[in-house]
Amino acid sequence: MYLAMKNAEIARIFAEIADMLDFLGDSPFRVRAYRAAARYLTGLDEPIERIAQGGEKALDELPYIGHDLAQKILEYLSTGRVRKHEELKKKVPAGVLQIMRVPGVGPKTAKLLYDELGITTLAELRAALNDGRVLGLPGFGEKKVERLRHSLRLVEAAAKRHPLGEVLWQARELVARLESLPQVEHAALCGSARRYKETVGDLDLLAASRRARAVADAFVRFPEVDEVLLAGAGRATVFLKTGLQVDLKVIEPDSWGSGLQYFTGSKDHSIHLRGLAMDRGLKINEYGVWKGAERIAGASEAEVYGALGLPWIPPPLREDRGEIEAAQEGRLPQLVSLRQVRGDLKVFPKWGDKDSLADLAKAAASRGYGYLAVADRSSLCAAGEAGLQEAKKLVAEIRRLNESNDGKPYLLSGAEVGILPDGRLECPDEILAQLEVVLVSVRSHYDLDRQAQTRRILRALENPYVHVLARPTARKIDERAPIEADWERIFEFAARSGKAVEIDGFYSHIDLPDTLARRAAELGVTLSLSSGAKALDQLRFMELALGTAQRAWLSAKQVLNSRDLRQLRSWLARVRGQ
Repeated sequence: MYLAMKNAEIARIFAEIADMLDFLGDSPFRVRAYRAAARYLTGLDEPIERIAQGGEKALDELPYIGHDLAQKILEYLSTGRVRKHEELKKKVPAGVLQIMRVPGVGPKTAKLLYDELGITTLAELRAALNDGRVLGLPGFGEKKVERLRHSLRLVEAAAKRHPLGEVLWQARELVARLESLPQVEHAALCGSARRYKETVGDLDLLAASRRARAVADAFVRFPEVDEVLLAGAGRATVFLKTGLQVDLKVIEPDSWGSGLQYFTGSKDHSIHLRGLAMDRGLKINEYGVWKGAERIAGASEAEVYGALGLPWIPPPLREDRGEIEAAQEGRLPQLVSLRQVRGDLKVFPKWGDKDSLADLAKAAASRGYGYLAVADRSSLCAAGEAGLQEAKKLVAEIRRLNESNDGKPYLLSGAEVGILPDGRLECPDEILAQLEVVLVSVRSHYDLDRQAQTRRILRALENPYVHVLARPTARKIDERAPIEADWERIFEFAARSGKAVEIDGFYSHIDLPDTLARRAAELGVTLSLSSGAKALDQLRFMELALGTAQRAWLSAKQVLNSRDLRQLRSWLARVRGQ
């Protein structure tokens, strides 16, 4: 059964027209006509554009369509818009469509809220639910108000972008659950999450099956699902109990590759590919690459790209940032892979907690790591003799553990040291000299101007004991903006002095971001990958650092921890001039 995206797009427009007409008090017959057409298109197996090749007459013959709606379908397929839809959006107060999408609120309730309380936004609805104003309206009792509060929380949570690390592993669990269904031949995570974008708005799942409705029906009954927004033949949209919105599309197995490609690439990447297809007299969509009425590719992604004269393009590159031109010219990078990462170059064990150094070593070994850098952040920087004794204690403890486990994996003693506003470091050199790896980062005074931040970082990197600039922009996703600095100067200095710059994969950091990491590599900087883990299960955040490195077009030779332990220790010594 095909998933036809144009069907879904037109169905959405018709459903919104119905909602707006209902809100405006238009004829209930007209409202029902648009709703019936939207439901029909949602469940229609055959792509509407294929039917439209037979002209208006072929569309007229479809159930629930008729002459007027057939013209609107043709208008959308021709222009990408429906004038009626745009005209109604000018008449309905801004935000009301969002309110109507809250489960339990429909057009009539939205109209009541607007007429009686002037509510036109989700924020205004939340305030009215919380302060009790709605309780005076017809049909609004305590139970309904509580249900609407719950539904509104889901809608608001779904509207936010989420750090990829908050949702990636939950998405993998959903994919595994889909794969376990007997009707499903393949399942995958698509969209921006497959491209390793640092934040995602929702999750896009794809499944291949010859029983699409059965898959959608099973999906909406998954225990993680809280609310079902849409369930039809071959597609479903739900809110999870976490508030995350998830869209499932189901396609025929023969279209698996084309569906996977179509639902993974960015909009700009897809538009560029469609242009290449047109130049070859072809058409590309989610169910294949077509030459006239013949599907010539679609079973695999490699087959789809091959039909356009291209090699397979890795998902993290599919942003239309030169990857298509590089593919045409045979210049695609051989991206660093997770199996090439030999170790984690920054973790933060909490001394005295259950996650001891021995446990950390075992967890690293289970990941196949050859080494792990243990980075203290506080106790080593105590002034005077106390800090020096802490450093010696850490080094001795790590040495004992390395001897007891025969150095497999090898733990490196290290620290992430704060850079003071004037560029000096929080730890004196006599302490840094005790450690095998020293990282430095901006951990205060984030609001210094661009020149001051640049001077600060450059002075820190001049310290002969420093190996890595960690968390360079000091940002926290959705919490703290990145610092302002002259990154060209900083990267050029790092390249000249042989210092590395970090990609910290901790889910709320992802720092360096991909665009800056790519520029750093272009200027000859070596990039260091770390999980930034503060607990054993957070070692998995290395995958987020790796995904960012791939989005930055990095190959293994540009990544410090693709080196084995001997090569790494040689590099560490060379940075210090030893």
